[in-house]
Amino acid sequence: MPGRVLVVAYNFPPVGGTGIQRTLKYVTYLPGSGWEPVVLTARNPGALPRDDEAERGLAPDLVVERACSPEPVKLRRALGRAARGALSLMPDTSAGPPERNGSMPPAANGAAGARPAARVRDYGGLAGIWGRMERLVFFPDPEVAWAPFAVRCGLETIRRLPVDVVYSSAGPFSSHLAAALIATRAGLPWIADFRDPWIGNVFAAPLPAVHARLQERIERRFVHLAARSVFATSGLADLYAHRYPEVARRFVSIPNGYDRSDLVGMAPAEPPRPGGFHLLYAGSLYRAQELEVFLLGVERLLDRRPDLRARLRVDFVGTVNEANARLSAEFERPERLCGVVGFEGFVPRPQALARMAGADALLQLMPDVAGANLFVGGKLLEYLAFDRPILAVMPPGDGRALVESLAMGIVADVEPASVADALEKLLDRTPAPAPADPAGRFDRVNLARRLALLLDDVVAEGRRS
Repeated sequence: MPGRVLVVAYNFPPVGGTGIQRTLKYVTYLPGSGWEPVVLTARNPGALPRDDEAERGLAPDLVVERACSPEPVKLRRALGRAARGALSLMPDTSAGPPERNGSMPPAANGAAGARPAARVRDYGGLAGIWGRMERLVFFPDPEVAWAPFAVRCGLETIRRLPVDVVYSSAGPFSSHLAAALIATRAGLPWIADFRDPWIGNVFAAPLPAVHARLQERIERRFVHLAARSVFATSGLADLYAHRYPEVARRFVSIPNGYDRSDLVGMAPAEPPRPGGFHLLYAGSLYRAQELEVFLLGVERLLDRRPDLRARLRVDFVGTVNEANARLSAEFERPERLCGVVGFEGFVPRPQALARMAGADALLQLMPDVAGANLFVGGKLLEYLAFDRPILAVMPPGDGRALVESLAMGIVADVEPASVADALEKLLDRTPAPAPADPAGRFDRVNLARRLALLLDDVVAEGRRS
């Protein structure tokens, strides 16, 4: 009989983006290795972006249980919508007071325009206050409001569909909280999968001091409680082994990867431009530092090689936060990189893959800050499926070492001069096509087999004890 695993993951379709792929591909391929997954996730999750196509693509026989998710982010977004609505009601005073045969005194017009502005400030300030309260009140993360509903739903589910083991994917780390409670109450072994570091995540917002201390204690408790802790990079596994040497024997590294089946029958989104070179970044943009360094490097290259301006096109496909949106607008001015760079925003996964298939080369960016060396980036592993040249602007670490090992990999330091040199090398001496992963180390099918073997070991270990 196949084993059955309860997969606890807040981030699951219809949540979109690269981050869901690890869990999604596990539940897709585990049945081929003798394990039936049952997914416990959020109903109407507040996480963005949304990708309804990913949800429609789930296997028809996959059991997905969805627990109520009353997250505070939904109220914050409602306040933001109210602020934008108030802003839309404001009169446009950019050209001065309207003239209606002199019947409206300027003072009266100004007073009328001030009231909506005040409402916008009130709504915007309230949203900001609520956002700060979220970080103080909701612990260990805002998704904790989902956790009690997930525990109840999970226990009801395993009474109906008995499972052998519980697996959870985080962040958010409330997924681990829910899974730990379910496993403890049901007397089942638990595997905790860390896609990113919990404590010391350079890409996460700084924690309030009281939270930082408490989360350190909870992280320690979780890695001691879990039968196995799985990490997405070897560097992350080494970090946790150094942090918790007493349980390091339970730590395993299983990387992210790619799925070639996603590309079957896929046509490139656009035909190649004769004489052109298309470089594509596919994924979310968070910190503005690495984007600015890259764009400054492009400017530096075009200043010394203006002949490349008509040839080069760099597109960014994925979610862009406010800081990067402002930065992109600055560089898209005519006197800078207008016509060379473009920002498309989030698109459903099939469209993003088609864009990658049509690119001449693929781009990865990572900031040069403490802790970034632990990250490889899910998009970088997905790039391997296309056997395309990869330009990686990254500090030394697991991700850069991977690109350096590729026949078609080109790396640059996170500074404009190095970016300009690497990009020039890519354009002048584009590497010849070659298989990026001939041994299939990062093939999702093989990675799911590795997880299945781990599930086998944990269940057998539990039976022996």
